[in-house]
Amino acid sequence: MKKNKCILLLICFLIFFMSCKNGIKNINKQNFKISVDFPDTIVINKLYNGKINYKNDLDTVTTKLLDIKKPRFIQYAFLKTKTINYDNKYLKKIVTDTIYADNNKIIPLPGISFNKLGINYIDGIIYDEVDIDNGAKNENGQSMTRIITNEYRVTFKVIVIER
Repeated sequence: MKKNKCILLLICFLIFFMSCKNGIKNINKQNFKISVDFPDTIVINKLYNGKINYKNDLDTVTTKLLDIKKPRFIQYAFLKTKTINYDNKYLKKIVTDTIYADNNKIIPLPGISFNKLGINYIDGIIYDEVDIDNGAKNENGQSMTRIITNEYRVTFKVIVIER
């Protein structure tokens, strides 16, 4: 009986420990927030503007883009498609357009139109990269730079109708 209580206590402890560990992992996971501001229903062949509202933990490193000390680049590489049944690796091979952000909060989506009726998607990957010059030099005397890159897949559905 005492053995069963010990085993039960051990199982409860492991469940508690694992749930705490998962909670910590989720809290320490990258802090990012992405929302898309683009019409969900549009008219065929008509141009629309939108934006991706963006917040990432790299904002704690720098909020400036193209800073001399810590250059940061944010881009959205995407395509317009009828299906999204593929993985990120394939998506990276088939993207057709790239838009660069002007600031760390918004990625513009200018002049987007669709020429196929029905359900369509804008599917792409946000690349957020910051280069940090740590002052160290390699054996050839060249500056060593640490590069941090975050990638997020952003997909949203657009219904295309006739006028």
